[in-house]
Formats: sequence, structure tokens, C-alpha cells
Amino acid sequence: MADAAAPLSLDVERPAAEVPATRIGPDEALIGLADAARLLPRIAGKKVNVATVWRWARVGLRGVHLEYARVGRRICTSHQALLRFFSALADRDQHVDPARLAGPQFGARQPITSQRRLRALRQADAVLARAGI
Repeated sequence: MADAAAPLSLDVERPAAEVPATRIGPDEALIGLADAARLLPRIAGKKVNVATVWRWARVGLRGVHLEYARVGRRICTSHQALLRFFSALADRDQHVDPARLAGPQFGARQPITSQRRLRALRQADAVLARAGI
């Protein structure tokens, strides 16, 4: 019987050509998503949630997906897959316009005066009247 503390691994003999470059390889030790979340550093003093790691695998982040394998009902990834994921995100950052990373640029908002509020209410009433509401 296998030791429960030993990491899972895929003991499958496959030629290297059959293993896609974006998949977890047979020589990589598998870890559960909860274990993967515990391995990650805290961000702004908060732990990375398991749901976040699952979202990275299923939905991705900025077009990059975390590689995972389904082992029965359990979802697993690997240390190497995490490193590839974060490396791909860093590569994406290098190819993005720095102005886009700064976020949207907002102009100074003008205060809402009673005249502006009344004008907006009249416009809304006109739209509702045209719609027959």
C-alpha cells in the first residue's frame, strides 16, 4: 500500500511526443488544489483561496490557464504547472502596454447640482413618456 504522505505521480510509460507541452507530465508529482493554495505566498496579508486556484484552472487569468489533472473526483496540479502558469502570466505582462496596466484614466467629476439633477429627471421622464410607460 502506498504511503499517504507520498505525492501522487503518474506512473504511465508514454513516448515524449504523446505528452502535450501544456499538460502535466507523467514525471510531475501531483498536489491537490488546496495544497497548491497553501504553497502560494500571501498577497496583501491574505491567503490565496482554493476557489481562486480552481478559477485559474477552469477560467484562466488574462488568457493563461493553470494546468490540472482530474484524479477521480479530485482536481490536482503540480509545482511545475504552478511555475509555468506564473511564468506565462509574467510573459504576458511584458507584452502589454504599460498604460493599460495603470488602469482607466478618469477626468475630474463635476459636482451634481440641483439644476443637473432636475435636467436628468426631465430627460428620464421624456424617455418614459416616449416608451408609453
